[in-house]
Amino acid sequence: MSNINTTYIENQINAAIAAHLQNEDHVRSRAVDALWALLAATLVFVMQLGFGLLEAGSIQSINSQSILFKNLLDVAIVTLGWWAFGFSIAANTGNGFSGDGSNVFAYPGEEYIDMFFSWTFAATSATIVSGAVSGRMRLRSYLCVSTMLGWIIFPLFSHWAWADNGWLYERGFIDFAGSGVVHLGGGVAALVASCFTGPRAIRFEYNTVEERWIDYKPRGHSIMMSFLGTMLLWFGWFGFNAGSTLGVTGENYIVSATCLFNTSLATSSSVIGMTLLGFTIPGGLSMSDVLNSALAGLVAITAGCATMTAWGSLLAGLFAAPLYKASSLFMAKLRIDDPVDAISVHGTCGILGLLLPAFFSDQVLIDRAYGDGQIEFNVGDQLGIQIAGMIAMSAFTGFFVAGVLIPWVYCIPGGIRISERDELVGQDFEYFGGYAYPDWEETVRNAHVHNERRAEVKIRKELQAIAKSQRREERRRRRSGSRIRKESQPDMDVFKNSNKKMQAFQPTTNPPPPPRDKGVAFLRTSSHSKITTPKHKEKKATKNTF
Repeated sequence: MSNINTTYIENQINAAIAAHLQNEDHVRSRAVDALWALLAATLVFVMQLGFGLLEAGSIQSINSQSILFKNLLDVAIVTLGWWAFGFSIAANTGNGFSGDGSNVFAYPGEEYIDMFFSWTFAATSATIVSGAVSGRMRLRSYLCVSTMLGWIIFPLFSHWAWADNGWLYERGFIDFAGSGVVHLGGGVAALVASCFTGPRAIRFEYNTVEERWIDYKPRGHSIMMSFLGTMLLWFGWFGFNAGSTLGVTGENYIVSATCLFNTSLATSSSVIGMTLLGFTIPGGLSMSDVLNSALAGLVAITAGCATMTAWGSLLAGLFAAPLYKASSLFMAKLRIDDPVDAISVHGTCGILGLLLPAFFSDQVLIDRAYGDGQIEFNVGDQLGIQIAGMIAMSAFTGFFVAGVLIPWVYCIPGGIRISERDELVGQDFEYFGGYAYPDWEETVRNAHVHNERRAEVKIRKELQAIAKSQRREERRRRRSGSRIRKESQPDMDVFKNSNKKMQAFQPTTNPPPPPRDKGVAFLRTSSHSKITTPKHKEKKATKNTF
């Protein structure tokens, strides 16, 4: 009996120890996953610095402070809204469209890990628009658009694609890190805002002589800042894609490694593709295009970074580079002004990023990233749900942003665009009374250059209008002259009859020769009279001799 009790007690102790160790393992695993998620979120937040440097370097120096100021306000405003109700909209509650709002003003707890990680994504989405409308959009209008992106649009898209009960997630939609949720939404918002705001005053000019539009795109003032910003974005994108696993325990570390390498592979192939393309297209190679091609590759691989094969990632980058360039040229053809090409990088390549997983994903990688049996991969079905998600996100963002901007355009005094004077001197002077760089002589010189440029454009337009009017008048004169000459050709029969009548009025005798001292009078009277009677000539001659 004592042996039985001893065995029973030992079994209970061993079971308790095993449960305790298992619980410790679970806690330890959860702690490791939380640490990974928090570190990845910190990397994503570094992308804000990258966006600031890239956008500031890609625009004119007279707007540098204003673009940095907008990026800083984006983070601050989105933080408040995300804590207040944004996270509750994106949470795994409610229905397939949005959360139920149970996490409004969330209390500190374990959900803060997910809230902090997704907050960095919301701030990234809200920042995309700032570069597309830099230099011409009023601050209040811009903050309205970016706030709607961070508070409403991104939380809804996050719930659709990433929540367990989201309507896209339940149907097998693949957007692992946000090509559609983050970048497509921001790109479409940038497109709508740019269309409502219009191009910069010095960007496009119609040449009446050549009868075509000429693109005078101002160059960015610092390619070094743009390069540093791009490299920081590439660095932060590792947290953006690999951190979306929200952990490294189990098989998640394999998924994270797959995301990291696919991200670098797509970006590298995109840079190489743009470099080769630059040597074949008119205009040659552009450093800004190469930098933007790196971002295009990053956006294109974001959705399928965990599910696509290495060859698929390589092709994603090679497709992204020419697609970005074609989209940028098409935007210029439509006279849509985008100083940093945010529409082409985030919008167009975001669409590409959503479509590629339907062709290059692998079932083993899908099961590893989403769970066994969660998504049954089939190219046709997968392509259908990817297109459905793309259309839904694009349409919702477009209509929502347009609905927010239309009242500003037509109802509120001042509209969404700054004045012509503020655009000329720069928003830095409007907001802060000074410029980012202390070289005032350079500032004054730039202002003079802008004034001379505007005067030159105005004079050129006037000269072109005058030249066009002169050419039109010359053509009209030639047409009318040829018509008059044709109508004035004499009829030979009429001419012969006229000669006969004129001969009947000719005098029978020649008039007497004039006196020598009255030759002038004779020339004035007789020689200028072609059809006159002798009686008239005698009277005139008599009158002149007295």
